[in-house]
Amino acid sequence: MASDTERAVYVQRIDPDHREEYLEAHEDVPEGVSDAMRRGGVTEFELYVRDDLAVCLLEAEDIDAYLDEVDRDDAVEEWERYVAQFKREGVDVDDEDEPIPFMDRIWTLETGDNA
Repeated sequence: MASDTERAVYVQRIDPDHREEYLEAHEDVPEGVSDAMRRGGVTEFELYVRDDLAVCLLEAEDIDAYLDEVDRDDAVEEWERYVAQFKREGVDVDDEDEPIPFMDRIWTLETGDNA
């Protein structure tokens, strides 16, 4: 991670009965979603899946600025409502308190030039 970026991680639970649909949906993420993420300062985003667990790693110049951008974007809301049908829990655009369930970092190992 670059020293001028912030990182956030969140987990989503995929409905096992809809895992394939979830994976297929992510083969063609709408450009409007990617555009909103770029406008929000995202420098890197990765999605990992194992069984019913989806782990999202987000790096952005400013996480709060990212949230401000995606929280008000129609394409992002439409996308999240679409993929919600394939999940048991995770991003919830109707949750005003915590629409993205970010995890708490509890430990870090830095080596080399980053130490």
